[in-house]
Amino acid sequence: MKRRKVLSVSCLAGFIFTGMVLTASGQNQAAFSQDGRFVMATTAPTHITPAPSEDPSLKVIAGNFSTYPKALYFSIWGETVDQGVNGFPYQTWAAVAFTPATNATVTKIETSAGRQGGGTAGFELSLWDDAGGAPGKPIRSTHVSNLPAYGQCCSVSVVTYKTGVPVKAGTQYWVVVSTTAEDTDVYAWAFNSTDMSAHPTAFWCNNSPQDCGSDEGKWTVSQYVQYGFNVLGH
Repeated sequence: MKRRKVLSVSCLAGFIFTGMVLTASGQNQAAFSQDGRFVMATTAPTHITPAPSEDPSLKVIAGNFSTYPKALYFSIWGETVDQGVNGFPYQTWAAVAFTPATNATVTKIETSAGRQGGGTAGFELSLWDDAGGAPGKPIRSTHVSNLPAYGQCCSVSVVTYKTGVPVKAGTQYWVVVSTTAEDTDVYAWAFNSTDMSAHPTAFWCNNSPQDCGSDEGKWTVSQYVQYGFNVLGH
């Protein structure tokens, strides 16, 4: 892992991408990886929020949330999500793949993605189809603003679909956390706490050829530890 610099993220005032030099103000401390992609909360959660109760009629179509009462997901380490504002130098999104074992209808998606520090803006939480092993196009996209605080546990960001979305057995889909021009806060998607094996995840980088390099303006897929998520339905 590349070296990290510690900063406060309740208000990200500046981000100078030269050896990962960052300045900020506020109280919530976090440490970013050298390239800014990953972020670690430097203090343990100040309190534990119980995991959300689920409708017993819903089944888990895919996901990795745990049943641990104090560790629904690994709340202190995750991937940065940002529109490329707040001084952050590029637009960065994240996605995790899943493949239903049987035909199903998605009615709810939960993730461990949350807001770093302060703010009231939200992000897009979406279900995407697959294009050649990478996220293709949104099937259903919802703006979510009632977000958990990154570094705390164990609230979730959630969308529900009154009209469910059918998914096919053996077909790969993606849960995507992305941003729009209105999403001006800094976000992060925490990793799961149940499965440390490698699965398909994807990283979007845009608006900075200097920082994105060959990944500029596209999804880059890799095998890595999944972010925390649950896809539920019938």
